[in-house]
Amino acid sequence: MRVVIEKMGINGEGIGYINRKPVFVEGVLIKEEADIEITANNKTYAVGKVKKIVKTSEHRVKPKCKIQGRCGACPLMITDYEDQCAVKEANLKQALIKYAHVNPRLIKKIIPSENVFNYRNQLKLPFSMNEERELVTGMYQPNSNYFNEIDHCVIHDQDLEQTRKAVLKVLNDYRCRSYDYHQKKGFRSLIIRMIDGRSQITLVTGEEELPASMIEAIMQIKGVVSLWQSVNTIKKTPEIFGPKLVLLAGERTLDIRMDDLKLQLSPRSFFQLNTLQAKRLYSTAKGLLKEHYGLIVEAYSGVGGISLYLKDKADEIIGIESIKDAVVNANANAKLNHADNVSFICEDAADKLTYLSKKREIDLLVVDPPRSGLDDAMLETILRSKIREIVYISCNPATLGKNLDILLDRYEVKVVQPVDMFPNTAHVESIVLLCRK
Repeated sequence: MRVVIEKMGINGEGIGYINRKPVFVEGVLIKEEADIEITANNKTYAVGKVKKIVKTSEHRVKPKCKIQGRCGACPLMITDYEDQCAVKEANLKQALIKYAHVNPRLIKKIIPSENVFNYRNQLKLPFSMNEERELVTGMYQPNSNYFNEIDHCVIHDQDLEQTRKAVLKVLNDYRCRSYDYHQKKGFRSLIIRMIDGRSQITLVTGEEELPASMIEAIMQIKGVVSLWQSVNTIKKTPEIFGPKLVLLAGERTLDIRMDDLKLQLSPRSFFQLNTLQAKRLYSTAKGLLKEHYGLIVEAYSGVGGISLYLKDKADEIIGIESIKDAVVNANANAKLNHADNVSFICEDAADKLTYLSKKREIDLLVVDPPRSGLDDAMLETILRSKIREIVYISCNPATLGKNLDILLDRYEVKVVQPVDMFPNTAHVESIVLLCRK
């Protein structure tokens, strides 16, 4: 069966139509023609698998990764970077128009990434054993139990990749094995964060004590400043970290600088994965704010990066975060940056925002929620409040569009600025400025 690809989906798949029914096909681009096999046929859509590409897009390029298309992380690596940005802009516009009827003229050109490869400052990868019975890291093929060993990841920072390989060598020298769910022993995941050549390593394991000599060997790897162990024996969990996290050697935090801002990150701390683009994201958000505010509140404030970056834009800034470790980090970062007007509290965001909006006049709310977007409680709280302006930082066009559809009952969109934080992937970050009607 032959199909012509007419547009790209939000997950980087091509979309064609057969008898007016959309068919989702991975590994194809707009204007390409492909012979496909239908693998799923539902009432409203179908899924196809490419057998042969008959007509190729002028934008198609050979991917630099050996397992592109199998690991699922970088579906857009098959097209040139200019086209990647065009796809992301189109998907963002489509979502915001479809769900919230946003005027497309308000959506600006995407801010491209300076680095298309070697930009990612952190990895979180599961362990497995290869055919030679060596411990390896990789990724599971989407919707399957098939494990793809990663020989070299081209979107990882080069120092990050070298450190990953060096850690694996040490673990294999000590004949370490991947996690056994029955024995609750072994190595489950590897987490490394790399900032300016300095790395923070976390080994997620079962219930076992790591040899002192192995710890020392890992600490001898170039650039390593700390080694942590997280014990996770929960059988079925989406969480990579276990409840127990122990510093085995080195420094408790990893430092990062953004302009005049200095942040300290612990292993569980959330921070943007593209350091250079994070600076552009923060500076762009700050550039949208044309006045000095009395009170800014940030929900989902994490380690405080955005609040502290905006410290000179308000008399007072309050960050709200539900994860205790992040709040401890954030308040330490406020002290580190002499930000006496910035404080962070550990509470549910919607509950605390409700309380604050009744007691204080909030001039600006900053939200940077997870991919699931703002929940119903937060949306209701915002609508009931009299907050003048909102900066909404989103990593998911679909949930952003759905949230805006609700918020536009009381607010209007002033500008939407997409930022490409993750080249070669289908993800796009967006900054939206809203003002109360």
